[in-house]
Amino acid sequence: MLFRRVKSHIKNEDWFAVFIDFCIVVAGVYIGLQLGNANEARSDKRAYQQAVDRFKAETETNLKALDELDKGISEYLKRATTAFDALQSCVDSPENVALVNSGVTAITGTYGLSVRRGALDELTNTPTLLAQQSPKERAFLTDAKYYFDIIQREANYVETIPLNERIQNNPIIGIGEAVYRNVTYAGVDFSRVQRPLYLKVPVSEACQNDALIKSFYTWERWQQVLPALSRQMRTELTEAQETFDM
Repeated sequence: MLFRRVKSHIKNEDWFAVFIDFCIVVAGVYIGLQLGNANEARSDKRAYQQAVDRFKAETETNLKALDELDKGISEYLKRATTAFDALQSCVDSPENVALVNSGVTAITGTYGLSVRRGALDELTNTPTLLAQQSPKERAFLTDAKYYFDIIQREANYVETIPLNERIQNNPIIGIGEAVYRNVTYAGVDFSRVQRPLYLKVPVSEACQNDALIKSFYTWERWQQVLPALSRQMRTELTEAQETFDM
């Protein structure tokens, strides 16, 4: 209809009317673009807030996972260290045998640190979300990703190094009868039948076994790093809470 009106104005050489119609068209396009941009800006802002909310929830989940990790690694470090001390005492006693056997079983596995980071990766890799961040938020998230990578790399190392040489391959270590154990790790039920390990020789003889001593040493040395990594990760997560006013 507007086109026919413009055509009629041109035919009648009513240039002022043509100008008015042109202005109406330009104004309509401009208003349409502005409304579209405003809707897009609101949509981007809403998407960013949703991503931040996911990051907040992820941070809370990671802090709870660290609480569980700290409790577990503390218990196992105490168990392994007590067993190592009993072994190095070279004293034959029922108490020392029980302690060493408990430690031998404990060091067949390791604890590791693993955090969820899907929301963090989303915030640091999505252009529309990056555009919504303040300089402070962008700097924090970039640094957080960097430190998460470092901490995770070190945690993977201290988790796997003690497992390179299996203590059960030592000839003085025996394998006991199967028992059912309730085990939960990283929120997952790993309950299963296991066979405990035990010394086949007296403590006074086992303490001379170089391979066994080094198995305890290697496990203790690397697993002791995990609490420090957990503290550093907790610091990063706590700063995230402060940055986003959780």
